[in-house]
Amino acid sequence: MDRTQFSPVLYVVCVLALRPACLRAQDPASAQSRLGTICSYEFLDLADPCVVKDVSDRAQLTFAAFDANDRMVWTKGFEGIDDWCTYAMNDPCQSADKTSQVGWTLSGGKESIFWRLQALGHLCPECRLVFEAIESRPVIYDGLRRRWLTVGIEETSGENHFDLVTGVVFWNPHVVSAYSGEAAWDQFPPLAALAHELVHAYQRIVEDRLTYSSPLQVPAVKYENLVRSAFNRKVPQNEAVMPRPGNAGFYLNSDFQYLFDSLDWADWSPSFVPLLDVFVEQP
Repeated sequence: MDRTQFSPVLYVVCVLALRPACLRAQDPASAQSRLGTICSYEFLDLADPCVVKDVSDRAQLTFAAFDANDRMVWTKGFEGIDDWCTYAMNDPCQSADKTSQVGWTLSGGKESIFWRLQALGHLCPECRLVFEAIESRPVIYDGLRRRWLTVGIEETSGENHFDLVTGVVFWNPHVVSAYSGEAAWDQFPPLAALAHELVHAYQRIVEDRLTYSSPLQVPAVKYENLVRSAFNRKVPQNEAVMPRPGNAGFYLNSDFQYLFDSLDWADWSPSFVPLLDVFVEQP
């Protein structure tokens, strides 16, 4: 079950009413008839019967809170991820003790990145485990290059990538396609690309991988697909997001040629092993 658990520091921050039924568009601040403690959050699937609907009866991105007995306390609907981030950074229950929350160290204190990491963790709890593991080693010594590395995330106007030398994930929140953009899977949410690069950071920081090798793409693409799946199921207007089969292919006269067909969600599962990259220039 998808749940993002509170850290012990935040366990008793939000005191709200408990109701066993679905609370559509329930304002958290107004739920005060009985006392209860919020223990976990998650974004609901768009097909969930408790999802919040807009005035046109369309499912919204629905943020739900649960108590210690896994009973839903309240739900709140949003137009999208940016809308949720604006709410979260201004909500005292979400922003309390943010400097001790998972993702703060990784974001370097940059709120524009921190709140997107929080959204990513609520969409895909597996990613939150990656954040925690990376933050368990915020500074490491690179014996090969004889320097200390401080892992972090920086926004860039260039391509998404993880820099092995500096230990920094460079993420472009505006890039939504790769290569030619012609394949069905070539359109993606920017947070899926961030998850991909954070796995490469995990490989360097936690697993001590000093150099890049093709097999390292397998877990990176797996986590990318977990986030793609979350967007497809939970975030409105992302129904066209498809799983990524891998990035196997080659360049022919400077144009990238794919070595696989598109993959449907019906044929994908978290155990799917993506095809590896074969980036070889062909005559």
